[in-house]
Amino acid sequence: MQLDFLESKDGSKTFSADGLFYHSSYSPLKEARRFIETYDFVNNPKIVFLIEPGFNYFSDCIKERFAGCKVACIRFFDHHFDDENTWDYVLRYDGAQKFSQVLLNTFGEETLLCSSLLVWKPAETLFKEKLGSFINEYKEALQASKTLLVTRQFFEQKWLINSCNFIKYTKRLIKPFDKTTLPVIVCASGPSLLSAVKTIKQFEQKLFIICLSSALSVLIKNEITPDLVLSTDGGFWAGEHLKYLKNNPGIPLAASCEAFVPKKILKDNPVCALQYNDSSSFISSMILEKAGIKSFEALRNPTVSGTGLFFAKSITTNKVFFCGLDLAQSEGFGHSQPNELEKNNELKDSRISTKETRLSRSRYNASSLQIYRDWFCSLDGKDVQNVLRVIDKHSQDALENIKDIAPEEFKNELTGIGETKKVSDYKEQAVNETTLSDSFKFIIEQLKTAKWMNQIFPADFLSIQNASETEKPALQNRLNKKVEKLTARIRKIADE
Repeated sequence: MQLDFLESKDGSKTFSADGLFYHSSYSPLKEARRFIETYDFVNNPKIVFLIEPGFNYFSDCIKERFAGCKVACIRFFDHHFDDENTWDYVLRYDGAQKFSQVLLNTFGEETLLCSSLLVWKPAETLFKEKLGSFINEYKEALQASKTLLVTRQFFEQKWLINSCNFIKYTKRLIKPFDKTTLPVIVCASGPSLLSAVKTIKQFEQKLFIICLSSALSVLIKNEITPDLVLSTDGGFWAGEHLKYLKNNPGIPLAASCEAFVPKKILKDNPVCALQYNDSSSFISSMILEKAGIKSFEALRNPTVSGTGLFFAKSITTNKVFFCGLDLAQSEGFGHSQPNELEKNNELKDSRISTKETRLSRSRYNASSLQIYRDWFCSLDGKDVQNVLRVIDKHSQDALENIKDIAPEEFKNELTGIGETKKVSDYKEQAVNETTLSDSFKFIIEQLKTAKWMNQIFPADFLSIQNASETEKPALQNRLNKKVEKLTARIRKIADE
């Protein structure tokens, strides 16, 4: 595309693209101001996406109208304009990448749902096809944002209730311990775990074994006692994987306070509290701090395997081996057997709704596996230094910078380990009942604050922000009732 730059009548910069004037040849600033003033914005946006505006005559006009609003230039031209540093954001769109994900990663769901999209008129003429593609990506990002917000609102309440149960019922809190010199084995529940079980059992006394909750049934069946079971799932069904701990009160559990853990396990088993290191976890971090609970830093992740990887790296000076990290569809069961959720599902199998139908449906709807694979594949080489995946089909489905080794190589790696000593006793923290009472008072007080309400009820909070003045009182009243209901549940836990 041929760009010809020249001055307008008022001395401002303007240009033509393939003979079409992109800005006024008289006064580009006045033209931009009229465009912004006549545009009917739906709400007070947090950010305005302006599609291929050319030079920046727009930001000041938008910010005069909406205080605190950010402006993002969506760039279609290959040319780099000399005023690009005057935009809050410049995003180049070539139609090749998954731009809806770029928008989500860059701005987050709440900002996107408070955004407006403006198309500069000349862009409609010059970039018709690319414009249509971007608008579809933007709509997709908005739809994903709505889904994320509703999902967050559902789980944030569960995570808060789980956190209250955690500080109420946990009696044997493990203090953070020094790094071990032992190799760490992280056992996930992929089918390939079974190919490593015999070697793990043979070298059990020379390894620090971290078992992800879904793999616990496999290790228990093979008479392997993990040094630590790790769980981060906030849903009720996660408790099914943990039920073996009820009969093994000596096995420690590492869990975020947001995770669902049956009360008996919290009371009887040693527990390592995990604290996520991201800003969105400020509620659980504040609760742990108020309760005086010393915790281990953990990485929030869409899969417990990712959290397990970085936790393993943080507690050893030696290598980390991952077993059962298949992250790929399999012809049979998706998990190594026995698996507690599979046992529950089998009860519903019948001649009409067969096991094979259920397993086939599961294989064809395993999109989450690809999300987890993409995350592991995105890890930098330094993040996975000394991390090896044990896989019996290690020639396929590689995880980029994570080195794959076959079960035979795994055994050879462990054969060379010299004399080692496992940690047999963990030091425990004292539980202070006075601090516990103060913690529940703190939680109930904080529930009334805008910061906590926004985090726990993001969909409702955003609705109030985007509503008209006449709609706001009714929406606020609805939110207040939800807060009262949640407060009553927390008071009940405190009084048990």
